[in-house]
Amino acid sequence: MSLMSRVCAASVLSTLALAGVTIAGQSPAAPDAGRGAIVGTGTFTAFVENMDRSLAFYRDAFGMEVPALPETGERPYNRANPQLFAMFDIAGSRERHQSARVPGSRISIEMMEIQDIAHSTIPLRVQDPGAATLVLIVRDADAMLARASKAGAAVATPGGKPVAFADGSRSVLVRDLDNRFVELRQPAAAAADAAADIVDMRLSIAVNDMAQTTRVYRDVLGFTVAGETAFTKDAAMQKLTGLGDAQVRRSRVQAPGSTLWIEFVEFKGVDRTPLRMRIQDRGAARLQLRAQNVDALVADLKKAGLTIVSEGGEAVPIPPSLKGALVADPNNFFLTPFAPCETCPARIAAPAR
Repeated sequence: MSLMSRVCAASVLSTLALAGVTIAGQSPAAPDAGRGAIVGTGTFTAFVENMDRSLAFYRDAFGMEVPALPETGERPYNRANPQLFAMFDIAGSRERHQSARVPGSRISIEMMEIQDIAHSTIPLRVQDPGAATLVLIVRDADAMLARASKAGAAVATPGGKPVAFADGSRSVLVRDLDNRFVELRQPAAAAADAAADIVDMRLSIAVNDMAQTTRVYRDVLGFTVAGETAFTKDAAMQKLTGLGDAQVRRSRVQAPGSTLWIEFVEFKGVDRTPLRMRIQDRGAARLQLRAQNVDALVADLKKAGLTIVSEGGEAVPIPPSLKGALVADPNNFFLTPFAPCETCPARIAAPAR
């Protein structure tokens, strides 16, 4: 097998088979075998303009490990993959993807670049439903902010420094080179002797309607819902975001078999525009969900009113011997549930380009 073939094969496995991305300590749930269910989470993917540029930023700004550049100075695009393209509904495109990983941990973020297809660059605002903020739990917010700023991150918090919250934590918002929000959050009891500067990761997603969102994640996807609050004028949140008139309410959810918390935030009292994105748009994001009986799960999601983006509005075969679908949640944040498929072909040959 040529070097290019090995690189492409490993890359496909990383984005679809979750090789090496599940968090230590996860144990899949054991739901009824006959129904669709979520049994874990996988990779969070940011869709970017230039994968090489984004990987270099996450290396320099946050100290993450990234794959080495080949001698050509540019990481290659993957061989055309009709199954992946059918799941994403991006026929005729080119794509490449690699992950940035926190050293010594399984915390990683995948960067995916899709070219040769119509796309837009979405102007992201933290309050707009569908905007996903990567939350890095860090040992020292000030030190991480200094490093990120030196690497070219734009500080989005108006005061330019971490804001203190009532629970003793401190947070600051920055934008990466693709203008995506990243929150650097230092817990009240940060471990001073932690081996890594980044000790955990969460996602924060702005939602349009908290009740609708939590209903889908709880009743259809089977997530645990916790920490629900009423609308309040949170002075620290106003300072963090610069939204001085905002009221916010929150909840957080966690999938069976996962340690990843997803934080939902609904804003009120400020201008909000729900995001309408395609997966190839710069600013889009997705989270992989490990599932059982993905066809039944997708049917349940359709009954709940969610949009199945994949070709034909159904789960499709994806390599290696999996089946999955691209789904837009109630806020147009993308989910890709997938499950093993014994009868699915390992790969369908790509047409000549």
